[in-house]
Amino acid sequence: MDEDRQWFKAKVGTTVSETARDFSFCAYAITQSDIFIVPDATRDPRFAHNPLVTSEPKIRFYAGAPLITPDGHALARFA
Repeated sequence: MDEDRQWFKAKVGTTVSETARDFSFCAYAITQSDIFIVPDATRDPRFAHNPLVTSEPKIRFYAGAPLITPDGHALARFA
């Protein structure tokens, strides 16, 4: 993830290899100190109109947690 984009290094069920950070679920996950869970993206006001929810790959559930480096930088891990 950088200022503008996120990249998918591994993926199942989609051919998308990157997206804009503007509608990234990951951008929310890396700001948390614990697990970030979205049980139903279609019902969450932050994501209900997100193109990753309204069109392919039609994300419904999301879970992510930051990996914090020893010097305090947040990385992200996703499920």
